[in-house]
Amino acid sequence: MGNAGSGNASAWTHTIFPGFQADGYFDNDNVEFIRKKVADVLQREYHQRINVDRASVLRVMQRILEERIEIVPKMNQRVIMSLCAEIRGHQLEVNRNMKWLNYYSVSQRLYDPTTARGPDLQAIKLANRLGEPRVGGTVRFYFT
Repeated sequence: MGNAGSGNASAWTHTIFPGFQADGYFDNDNVEFIRKKVADVLQREYHQRINVDRASVLRVMQRILEERIEIVPKMNQRVIMSLCAEIRGHQLEVNRNMKWLNYYSVSQRLYDPTTARGPDLQAIKLANRLGEPRVGGTVRFYFT
């Protein structure tokens, strides 16, 4: 099958098998079966019931059908694996962003309560000994 780099699997599928529809693949019973299986698989991992909407299931089913035509149980298995992988990846990204959000304010503090140290203010010289603002810095530049 010379489909590896074409990028348009739908056109390939419908060129080789015009109007191909796997029997019972897009039926409501099959979509509900996939939704139930995804919820059962993810419930073991996340300890809650995660329901996938019908449109997402149909989108992944269409993508799986375009990738490779197999018997319906194998395509269902690939749809379930793909949906679970997408949800897990999304949850990892959400958890990462929430962790960043939780520690953002801590990372922006000037005072660290664990070591009881604040910023090093000795390096900041705001005024000279006469009380007037400094002009320039302590580094000299020589233009040659």
